[in-house]
Amino acid sequence: MPYPVHRDDEFVGRRDFRERLPEILEAARKKKSLVFITDRGKPDAVLMPVEEYEAFIELLEDLRDPELISMVKRSRREIEKGEVMELSELKDYLGL
Repeated sequence: MPYPVHRDDEFVGRRDFRERLPEILEAARKKKSLVFITDRGKPDAVLMPVEEYEAFIELLEDLRDPELISMVKRSRREIEKGEVMELSELKDYLGL
């Protein structure tokens, strides 16, 4: 399974993680990046800054909202049918 890796994400072996824990924690906080902790070269756990975790949980909660999912599906159907509005039309409609 491929992992979405970003430029600042890091892969660290378990032994290296234990030896460098304070340094790795500080770097993850400052860079707001993920640290994949590996066991024999395979990702085993992920360390992430609290802000990233909270945003992730909020996104998961949104994705579990049936009303939101219904709105997204309806919007996609409207887009597929060409039922869209130009930005200028929207501004006029909203009186902007």
